[in-house]
Amino acid sequence: MLSIVVSVAVLVEVFRPLVVVPLTLVLVAVTWKVVPSSLEPTRRAVAGTLTALGIVVAWFVVNVPFAARFVVVTRDPGFLTLEAFWLSRNESPDLPLTNSSDLLATIEGVKVASAAYSVNGDVLNVQGAKLLPGILAVGGWVGGDVGVLIGNLIVGGVALLAVYSFARRLVGPLWGLVPLFVLAASVPFAAFTRAAYTEPLTVALGFAGLTMAWSAVSARSLVQYAGAGALIGATALARVDGAAQVIGLVAALGTASACALLPMVRRPLARGLVAASAAALILVGLGFLDLAVHSPNYLSNLSGQVTMVARALAFTLVGAAVLNVPRVWSPLARVVFRSRRGLAWGAASVVVLLAVVLASRPLWMENHHTPAGSPYAQFLEEIQALEGLPLDGSRSYDEMSVNWLTWYFGPPMVILAFSGLAIATYRAIRRRDPRFLVFVGVVAAPSALYLWRVSITPDQVWAMRRFLPVTIPGFLVAATLAIVVLWGLAQHWARAVAVLGTVTVVVWPLVTWGNLFTVVEQDGRYGEARAVCDAVGGRPIAVVGSPLPYEATLLSICGTDAVAVASGAPETLARVRDAWGGQVSVVAFRGDALPWAGTVPPPLRTTTETTWERTLERLPDDALTSQSQVWVGHVQPDGSVVPAPAAP
Repeated sequence: MLSIVVSVAVLVEVFRPLVVVPLTLVLVAVTWKVVPSSLEPTRRAVAGTLTALGIVVAWFVVNVPFAARFVVVTRDPGFLTLEAFWLSRNESPDLPLTNSSDLLATIEGVKVASAAYSVNGDVLNVQGAKLLPGILAVGGWVGGDVGVLIGNLIVGGVALLAVYSFARRLVGPLWGLVPLFVLAASVPFAAFTRAAYTEPLTVALGFAGLTMAWSAVSARSLVQYAGAGALIGATALARVDGAAQVIGLVAALGTASACALLPMVRRPLARGLVAASAAALILVGLGFLDLAVHSPNYLSNLSGQVTMVARALAFTLVGAAVLNVPRVWSPLARVVFRSRRGLAWGAASVVVLLAVVLASRPLWMENHHTPAGSPYAQFLEEIQALEGLPLDGSRSYDEMSVNWLTWYFGPPMVILAFSGLAIATYRAIRRRDPRFLVFVGVVAAPSALYLWRVSITPDQVWAMRRFLPVTIPGFLVAATLAIVVLWGLAQHWARAVAVLGTVTVVVWPLVTWGNLFTVVEQDGRYGEARAVCDAVGGRPIAVVGSPLPYEATLLSICGTDAVAVASGAPETLARVRDAWGGQVSVVAFRGDALPWAGTVPPPLRTTTETTWERTLERLPDDALTSQSQVWVGHVQPDGSVVPAPAAP
């Protein structure tokens, strides 16, 4: 409910506590009973739930000191964090340019749009969906800037509980602790929850939706079907590719209802398909509307991807509708019923075959999907040079996707995961159990897309973003299912393999950290920005010759006008001062970039920053450090600059 209220409030630019809090409470009250069916409160269930809560609380406490300080737009967490800061103090996600428009139009070398920001009339749009920044901003209402910085760890805790909630239904309350613990202990999950990434929120929504769908099929509840569709559809409020999970849900429910013979089975599934699809489409539409209104350039840039996903979703919906014309397909459904054992083995074999193809690709394939000469290609060549690799910026490394999973979780987990997906596929067909089909469909749709072509800069740990929303937690649940099946065979060899597999899956992520666990990403940057804000004292800011898009940082954190100026020439700064009516501050990262009235003063602040290293053909296991110095001054009428005193 919070996700819907936040998205709508940001969309219509009334994002403030007096709107969001009451509406959320009202919606929670109205939908109070739209929850999955409760499980029997056995001792195992109670013990599993209490243990899961303990793991999540411990995980949160351990990770809070290492929350990232991403407040410069070098990558996505930068603009998402800054947008959350902005929204915690403003009702609209768009940054006004009213006082800067004349500068941008009349003074050469002055700009304000860079990296993830674009000018749209008299406002500055920030790229991407607004759900995550909005939720982090709610944390800012409660805990100020600290609430924003640690907010995604809270989202991560909810995501862990969502994964456990689904896993305990599939494999039981105690075995369900395995995927919960392994996910919490892994490098990718920590990396993407310590900073403002959209993936943990997608995990929370998607696996809550899977839990609701599992319950809906069991209880034949139309309301729960709608809840499942809404939760999985809400992933599109966080990420532009969220609709891929909806494709898996619709395909699974459509196939299940089409293959059902008895009307008492087919009708609830068909009605559930309609309810889930309708709810999901409403939320997907809201997500695209959000982008169209507040991030139109970003939506335009991704029009090819959006069109592809929209067409795939439309094709799936039409296909599901066509399959559910009973009189036409009933003969085929009877054939499927009579042949379900053979079909089950065949489908499971296809899963195994696909696993072999995907895992073996490095032996016979090398992908080159990065545009040569692009900034992405140049970035790749820089990393290749550092690792002593042949320089080829066109390499996209898509064929390494399964290998990457083995780096972080081990080959046994990946083997068990594909085995678990094959088992779930077999059970879905052989037992005619739509719940397993929904699980496989929702996990397989986005996983197949990105395991084949990653569509992201392939450095680690960054590239694992493609797999955290669905693939990693889905594979962990599937691997646990395979372990449970082995254990259930009650034979010595099978139980020995199950124990060995469990130990390997649990321990492997713990030994992949290297020296990274205590490294705070972009440590020092937030303190630097706050020091600059204090020094300028609310004046408009000209950022001179910065190698970073620092004007976005100051706009969002200081809450004052800020532009980037290419040259620190006195005549340029004097014109900027006149255009803003005097009282203008300047910021630079080199002392000689500003025309000081006297000698170059000491920097306002010297900061040592840390960041995780970026690698291509091995696990990242160490930190990189760099030093940043910042100078702040006030512009005089003649364009010269005098130092700004540091705030006490």
